[in-house]
Amino acid sequence: MDLNPKFQIAWRVPDGGRRVTYVSDQVPTFGADCRDLDVTVERDGDVWHVWVDPEYDLTVESAAATVSLDLQHADALFLNGYNSWTDSWERSPRANMHGLWGTPRGIVDHWVLDASGDYRFARQDPRFGHQHGEGYGYLRFGQAVSLFGDCKPDTGLTVIYEDLPENTITLEKEGPNRALAAGERVEVLTLVLVEGTLQGAFSRYVELMGVKRRPALPLVGFTSWYRHYGDIDAATLRRDLVGVSDVLLAQPLEGALPVFQVDDGYAKVGDWTRPDLERFPAGMGAVADDICSAGLVPGLWMAPFVCEKDSHTFAEHQDWLLRDAQGHLVMSGSHWSGGYALDTQNPEVRDYVRTSLSTATRIWGFKLLKLDFLYAAAMVPHAGLNRGELMADALDLLRESVPDNTLFDFCGVPVVSAFGRCEYCRIGCDVGLDWNDTLHMRVTGRERVSTKNSLHNTKGRAHLNGVTFLNDPDVFFLRRDVKITDSQRTRLLSADSLLGGVLFTSDDMGAWDSRQMGIFQNALDTFVRRSRDLVPQGEDHGELETNNDSYDEEEEPDAPSSALNAEVMTSDMTQPMPVVDMTQPMPVADKIDAPPASDQMEVVPESDMTQVMDGLDMTMVDRPLLAAIEAAEREGDSPEESDALRDSDDMPLETEGNSHE
Repeated sequence: MDLNPKFQIAWRVPDGGRRVTYVSDQVPTFGADCRDLDVTVERDGDVWHVWVDPEYDLTVESAAATVSLDLQHADALFLNGYNSWTDSWERSPRANMHGLWGTPRGIVDHWVLDASGDYRFARQDPRFGHQHGEGYGYLRFGQAVSLFGDCKPDTGLTVIYEDLPENTITLEKEGPNRALAAGERVEVLTLVLVEGTLQGAFSRYVELMGVKRRPALPLVGFTSWYRHYGDIDAATLRRDLVGVSDVLLAQPLEGALPVFQVDDGYAKVGDWTRPDLERFPAGMGAVADDICSAGLVPGLWMAPFVCEKDSHTFAEHQDWLLRDAQGHLVMSGSHWSGGYALDTQNPEVRDYVRTSLSTATRIWGFKLLKLDFLYAAAMVPHAGLNRGELMADALDLLRESVPDNTLFDFCGVPVVSAFGRCEYCRIGCDVGLDWNDTLHMRVTGRERVSTKNSLHNTKGRAHLNGVTFLNDPDVFFLRRDVKITDSQRTRLLSADSLLGGVLFTSDDMGAWDSRQMGIFQNALDTFVRRSRDLVPQGEDHGELETNNDSYDEEEEPDAPSSALNAEVMTSDMTQPMPVVDMTQPMPVADKIDAPPASDQMEVVPESDMTQVMDGLDMTMVDRPLLAAIEAAEREGDSPEESDALRDSDDMPLETEGNSHE
């Protein structure tokens, strides 16, 4: 790795003119008007601190660092995606990123497809060898990695750009969203360059950031979303609760928390303290009481920084809504009756957020909050704060609004901003009720619904698990009314149990037959055994009280506890499901026509550009089981799976409406 990065500072003077200064820790500052802005680079081991000190009032637009790396000979490149949902896995350095490239602007605007990703502030370059990400990334050479990133995301968002022809990586950080006064010395970039194994380098990076994971036990349980979506009521949840509690409390959980989570549908989005009393006549506190009485931890979904158009909040508090520089309302997406971002710098909005979360926890009694669509707080720099500062401030507001023992599961959040601020975090997109959605939905952005992409993210972001938070990979399916093959179910459940810290389903657990139960018990055994290594010793792990008298009883599962492999699965979804077979072949990533390659570089075979790269460096997983997943993935599609994938393309467009994303 090149240890002589080059830095570039861009700023604007009071009359609006733009200036640029270049510097390194070995070369003096040079560039037009460089004397107007004193730039200092200080190296401290693996960290480069870049400071500016203006001669007069000015605005720093960005600070960038360019690092020379051997991209041409690297085995894989990882660039972290902006959002929880953004696709993030190892790719060939010769790959490209499609994003919304080629999607008609009218469709993007109508469905607000560019709200949850980085499309509005990062350069979208579809050429091969010009990928980008946010926060940090690494190059892998065998089992060694060269990791690069910004150390202080709370002071600004950093976009990372690959340039394969030039063999460089550039990290570009947004500047303060305010004018700097003459003589005001400000650190505008904190570059980290670390080498080692993936787990070692990433742990070192997190240490240099000053991040410490919030201690918490892994979660096992149920969420209502993928069974009912928004169509829930008290009676439906009570029926689900019976099956969930019967199954979970019969298992030797050994320190994992059993959870029943109520998802979207109990109130209009934004009206969190006004639940639908026709559906929940006794209120949400009664629901939490029922869950606690069943011996489970009650969880509740909320999206505290958005409201929908049909909500009381939207109708009664127009002054709470975030507006852009032109005074237009800022939509967070096309979900519900239309999602709108709230201005988290408005004092009344901050009180509203505090009241909403306090009501859910202190009054209703929910112990776990899944907090979604959090990116809405940072959609537009305003109030003198840039995107990174807005996101950090908003996430800290959430924590100050609840009791100390409240557990957070963040979702739809800029991932690097979430480091150390939540116990659990979604690290992939929503799974769907099929494998990879319909063809026309595959051009709706990097955050789209896709079971396949969710699985790839579970592997791609596995190095975060137990270091920054516990990973939430989304749910697995054992039920038979979803259009995925048995092999795909195997891969999803295996990855969740091996690489995550949350093992959730939306199945009717009480309806599982003995073979489905055996599959779950084997996966749970794997999950619990490896989760012991993720729990810091001698600390408060956020364990919550329940009424489960049998919680600590030692019961043996009916099925073998050695691993997830036993009888071979059939692909006939009408037949009983045997225990998972880890040797089933798995489909390779879909091939999508890409834009023309740059004239500056050689085009490589398309399969090298789109496949998920192998070679995870995981120190706390069942390596033989993970190797079986990866070996099967390289074998390609089975005929049965190809048929299932073709069938899944017939799913209607309305499927997208059953997603939070």
